[in-house]
Amino acid sequence: MSTSGFWTAAPTVDPARQFRFQITMNDVEGNPVVAWWAKTCDRPKINIPVLGKDEYYLGSSTPDVKPGEIVDFQPITMTFIDPINPSIGSSIISQLSKASGECFPRINGAELKKAFGEVGISQIDAAGVLIETFLLKDAFPTSIDFGSLDYGSDDFITITMTWEYRSFDYFKNGGNTLLSKTPKSKKDAKALDGSYT
Repeated sequence: MSTSGFWTAAPTVDPARQFRFQITMNDVEGNPVVAWWAKTCDRPKINIPVLGKDEYYLGSSTPDVKPGEIVDFQPITMTFIDPINPSIGSSIISQLSKASGECFPRINGAELKKAFGEVGISQIDAAGVLIETFLLKDAFPTSIDFGSLDYGSDDFITITMTWEYRSFDYFKNGGNTLLSKTPKSKKDAKALDGSYT
């Protein structure tokens, strides 16, 4: 048995660690800032729909299964520790106020996306260098839990947010990217989806 494997040899690369990440999001003024108070964060989850799962054709004993034409992005959940100053809770309230146009609880969807903007989820290495970044496009919160209070606990107050987003851009240190784009013509759309449209 070889002893030069990943776990037994002298390490030349460091495995990605869950605790090495940073979140960027808009502050009240709309400027992107590093949310150092982030505690936990999901990475994007993608579902590729399946077409024809239950469709059987003449002479076939199995369905003619094809991938769907549009990827389904699953919600992302983040948990933040609420610092006293600046308070993330107060910042969220201000952003909700901007999105409501002083008519809370009514929300203007376009203003909500504008208030929260793009949300970045970055993996970093031991030296703090960016390894990869998922930049959520048109991100907006669908659930905000401002946490709970308890006289019998010394824990931090946490705020949990669930995010929806239109798509994401992906950037890898070294130049690999995946950019979210819309087909510019019907011909481009048909070329992508195998003429299912």
